[in-house]
Amino acid sequence: MYKRILVPTDGAERAALALETALGLARLGGGSIVGVHACAPMILAPDPAVVEDPARGAWRRERVQLAQDALDYVMRRAREASVPATTELSRLDRPWEAVIQAARDHGCDLVVMAAHGRQGLVARLLGSETQKVLTHSAIPVLVVR
Repeated sequence: MYKRILVPTDGAERAALALETALGLARLGGGSIVGVHACAPMILAPDPAVVEDPARGAWRRERVQLAQDALDYVMRRAREASVPATTELSRLDRPWEAVIQAARDHGCDLVVMAAHGRQGLVARLLGSETQKVLTHSAIPVLVVR
């Protein structure tokens, strides 16, 4: 069974489904989970040399709060499920790279993540973070839809 499972989260409902799957697997195998949220460095810390307008500052604070809320939800659900958990707020710009790096850093043996199911032109233009993780990951990835 899997001993350490990485669960990327963006706070969306689909991410909650992936979390529940990961918690179930961790509980079955006596493992733990690691929740990760990618938040670009420019969102986490403004450039001190630049005077920031109030609207941008408010937007930045809201983004950081949403990220923290998503990670707090992971910890709350893990406690409720009696599954050991840790979380990380990644400072990498690209979410797929944050997922792979966090899996490496935490010694994870499985990634459980959601797919948003975008199709057509939107999927081609935006790309798929899930697809990028599947392509570049050295460990198994379970996609929840």
